[in-house]
Amino acid sequence: MSKQNLFCKAMSNALSFRIPGESNSLTFNPCCLYDHYIPFHPTLYKKHREIFINSDKEFLPGCSKCELKEKTHGTSHRQFMNRDIPHGIGSDIHKLELVLDTTCNAACIQCGTYQSSLWRNEVANRDKNYQHIQPETQIDSKIDLIQSSVDFSTVKEFHFWGGEPFLTDTHLKFLNRIEDPSDVVIRYTTNGSIFPDENVLKLWEKFKEVKIGISADGIDDRFYYIRWPLKWDKVSRNIIHFRDDTPPNVEYHVNCCAIPLNALYLLELVEWLDVNFSTHTHGLHKGKKINCNFIRGEGTLDIACTPMSLREEIWKTLGEHHPISNVLRELPVKDPHYMLHHLSVWDPVRKLNWRETFPDIVRHFE
Repeated sequence: MSKQNLFCKAMSNALSFRIPGESNSLTFNPCCLYDHYIPFHPTLYKKHREIFINSDKEFLPGCSKCELKEKTHGTSHRQFMNRDIPHGIGSDIHKLELVLDTTCNAACIQCGTYQSSLWRNEVANRDKNYQHIQPETQIDSKIDLIQSSVDFSTVKEFHFWGGEPFLTDTHLKFLNRIEDPSDVVIRYTTNGSIFPDENVLKLWEKFKEVKIGISADGIDDRFYYIRWPLKWDKVSRNIIHFRDDTPPNVEYHVNCCAIPLNALYLLELVEWLDVNFSTHTHGLHKGKKINCNFIRGEGTLDIACTPMSLREEIWKTLGEHHPISNVLRELPVKDPHYMLHHLSVWDPVRKLNWRETFPDIVRHFE
């Protein structure tokens, strides 16, 4: 399979491997945003790789997030991949995304058991019949399986997700298998609660670039509500550590996930970043402080659950052409009943109250 998919290079030149948190089964797809997880089996792998490589005319059904992003005038993952993946490399795997270890110290309100060990523990504490599977015990064998299917020598970018990737050594198990790190970019998506130790920082110096995306969706009490039980004072200190105490080949930015609760308050985080980071700050990725994403159908807090009256207020606050405003303009309003039920179940457990933490949006849900 030497053909390169020029409609979306991720289809031919990227792979995302994941162990969903409630199983021990390895799955794959072209990227982290693809809607479907495909069970890994050599026959299925070969079949779907051929489908991905040859789907070079239009979006596949699993590509809804990129399609929505482009429809709302944002820059999609497809467009980033077409920019970043070299031309003329056939179907060699250039980028590998790894979501194998969902060990996590957070149970973010928009996340769930599929991507957080703490969420699994919390659900198990409430439901004694819950099948409490922790897939991390199978990681070593899954790494061997991936390496038997992917030639690591062609991979020039590894992206580690969690869980929380700095909570375990899973990322190091991959990094230690890379023969020439000087030609490889590594990426992390982290919740910012853990600053890497000196051994990791020294290892990073061997790589071409290290790119850190720090997840934060608000500040102070609003951060705590969304990223429970993480505390903003600790995470904000670590963000400053990334600014001041990392090697010169490290870049970083903040990933903000818009959900119905926080969309109206996004400028609070922007203002904090403006105070603490100038566009010329060392390590700031291309001078960009924040990257705004949104939750769709994979979570209970789908951005589409934002009522129209709240959307109108968000458009006035963020501006009509803000990326989140564009998305909210495109999406039909979804009934927020399931979302509100989810909050009503977990607020008492966490001794929180979304109405008190996000008071300006309450009237839009009554």
